[in-house]
Amino acid sequence: MTVSRRTLISGLAPAALQLTAGAAWSKGRRLQLSAAYGDGIFHTQNLRNFAARVGADTQQALEIDVVSNSALKPMAQVLPALKRNEIQFGEVLMSSYVDIHPLLAMDSLPFIVRGFDEAAHLWQLTRPVLQEFLLAQQGVRLLFAVPWPAQGLFCRRPVNSIVDLRGLRLRVQSDATKRLAELWGAQPVVLAAGDLGMVLEQGGIDAMVSSSATGVDSQAWKTMKVFLDIKAWIPKNMLCVSELAWKGFAEPERQAISRAAALAEKEGWALAQQADELGKKVLVDNKMSVAAPSADLRRMLDLMGERFGREWVAKAGSSNMSVLMEYNKKRH
Repeated sequence: MTVSRRTLISGLAPAALQLTAGAAWSKGRRLQLSAAYGDGIFHTQNLRNFAARVGADTQQALEIDVVSNSALKPMAQVLPALKRNEIQFGEVLMSSYVDIHPLLAMDSLPFIVRGFDEAAHLWQLTRPVLQEFLLAQQGVRLLFAVPWPAQGLFCRRPVNSIVDLRGLRLRVQSDATKRLAELWGAQPVVLAAGDLGMVLEQGGIDAMVSSSATGVDSQAWKTMKVFLDIKAWIPKNMLCVSELAWKGFAEPERQAISRAAALAEKEGWALAQQADELGKKVLVDNKMSVAAPSADLRRMLDLMGERFGREWVAKAGSSNMSVLMEYNKKRH
């Protein structure tokens, strides 16, 4: 069975969301939205629904052109471009901007959350701080954030303990996975996304931390036998609007944007969970073992999460520690 990641995480939006502007739109202000990913990704589809809602709700006074694949601006340039109002809306992966604020790294810290409910709780705690910072320091207004499917553990053999990972060749594609390789005693293999399928087929790695959707895209079942649903972290994309543009909108237009953003966030979270479950189903259909981690392994991963939290606090400083403390208090 051959299923691509594009097929897997496209077409997830409910039919009710497929709003269209129609041919009779009146002339209005044309605005640009830089979408980071391709047209087949549910994030991009969600952004198109957001744009269509804004158009419909403002009777086409605001027409938002969604331009995918970072064609307007590379992700690293989106926030500065928004500040200058070169583009009016922009999507970025939150962790791609960790250098400007440590809280933008929290959703990519391993083993801090154990599922989408905890990820949503963490987002509610970090959101107010980030909203204030982005507006005051970056000149952008945070509208909403939507997660990706959770990151799980693919392996050639069963894993019941951290010890089982010792010496295995682990794919490394980020600072977090590099640190995991160190802590697990695994051999790091730096591997870009474009090379993953080929290296998997050649047997060049024994394990990797990635989403079920990536496993489908790379046909991980060719060499991997196990997918442990450890939900190591649940990264998010966020959509922001230029504050200069926002100031130029009339109050009814601002309200229309806010209403569309609230719906896009709610529906985006649902779409991410659908993509996660669908990916695991495809892995099962291709004879992979898909399971939750053992109680012993879960305990070890939770302890590791506490360690990642301490390391993050050491870098982030005490002024940002309160968010993590509040999250852990309610979590336990």
